[in-house]
Amino acid sequence: MRHRANSSAPSTNTGPLPSQRAGRRATSHGAATPPGGRAPGAHSTGAHAIPRRGGRRFTLWSAALGVLAIAAAGIGLVALPHGGDDGETSVIAGDLSNGLAEALRQATPLPSASASATASATPSAAPTTPASATPAPPTAAPTGSTQQRPGGGGGGGAAPPPGGGGGRIPGGLSGVVVGTMTHVNAWEQFRGSKVNVVHGYAARDNWQNMTNPWMGSAFAGFSGQLVISQPFWPTGGGDFNSCANGSYSEQWKQFGRYLVNIGRPSTIVRLAWEFNGDWFPWSVSNTNPDTWKRCFQQVVSAIRSTDPQVRIDWTMNRHSGQPYEVYPGDSYVDIVGVDVYDMWPQSVDEAGWASQCNSSAGLCDVIRFAKQHGKQFSVSEWGVVGKSDTGAGRAGQAGGDNPFFIKKMYDTFKANAGDLAYETYFNSAEANNVHSSLLNPNENPNAASTYASLW
Repeated sequence: MRHRANSSAPSTNTGPLPSQRAGRRATSHGAATPPGGRAPGAHSTGAHAIPRRGGRRFTLWSAALGVLAIAAAGIGLVALPHGGDDGETSVIAGDLSNGLAEALRQATPLPSASASATASATPSAAPTTPASATPAPPTAAPTGSTQQRPGGGGGGGAAPPPGGGGGRIPGGLSGVVVGTMTHVNAWEQFRGSKVNVVHGYAARDNWQNMTNPWMGSAFAGFSGQLVISQPFWPTGGGDFNSCANGSYSEQWKQFGRYLVNIGRPSTIVRLAWEFNGDWFPWSVSNTNPDTWKRCFQQVVSAIRSTDPQVRIDWTMNRHSGQPYEVYPGDSYVDIVGVDVYDMWPQSVDEAGWASQCNSSAGLCDVIRFAKQHGKQFSVSEWGVVGKSDTGAGRAGQAGGDNPFFIKKMYDTFKANAGDLAYETYFNSAEANNVHSSLLNPNENPNAASTYASLW
């Protein structure tokens, strides 16, 4: 699905909503806007799509509102755009009415304690795609920085007690998809550990908002890492051939100068995310592999010409088609990323986890690919998927309130800590989206409790 721009909030174009993805394995992500409207520079939101089997999108909300009391107090949330079939994005502030969740809200039976405690999702050195075997542990010892990540919860139960994790992040940078520092603070209270990376989506309505993204001002005082999702060109304002020929180089050079000028030269740019789905204008399905790669390379070269320290994240969708044929090349990619949601298939036991993790573009498969190319990996969108109000749930392909999935993600991050660049949870309760929320509202109480106890 795509998001529509809200007149009072930063607008950006996004792809299918998580709900769409949840329905057909395709979703789009959205970014949140600060409560009360746009911030200087126009905050924008973005959506991500989670492909179902057909190719939907679903946008996840990073609505990390105040914890418990804060939530009750109704702290203004920044709504991330959710994917809509119309192809537009929308950002709203002040409430959770426009979340990005299309998954299902029902909880599934809790997996056994022994099953969730087993960490068997670590990829082996060479890519494999077993359906029932779990990957072997990594060859390198974890050396990643110890930082925290965001978590969110279930559907309707009491919110889990904050501070349960004691900051035991599994490695790399850990955070949440958000729109304001209020969300960051709420997420930190929820899980009891610091957030050192935030992920947002640049507005896609025009070049001005793309080259001067809202996150620069919204997180001016944030000392952690910024991750900004960017399309190849504004919605309705570009095409692959022009991009591949370098027609947009001047605009991307301006973006690079912007990052340097705001003191964020090492920003991670998630360029043309979920390109292997079919819901975004920058989808590989809209051109040929060679043209797509040349477009990516042109954009990267232009940004680096004015900001040599920028880090480029090549992010695929775990629930979509084959991504590796359009790998831009080691010299154009710094991080290999993947968006992972608990659906198609759901991971409620070891067999289900091994099947999704080791499939092509599955988390374990992506980690192996990244290691082979000497790159770190990232998971910039991940979360549980509700069993109600989502296509995946209606098809019996969503894990619901699944603490087992949370534990397996944690174990995989921890086992590969030395190669993990960052991970950001997609916390959304929006209709027609993935319903991954662990916090405000707590749609998935069991998953939320497990997340808070681990992070």
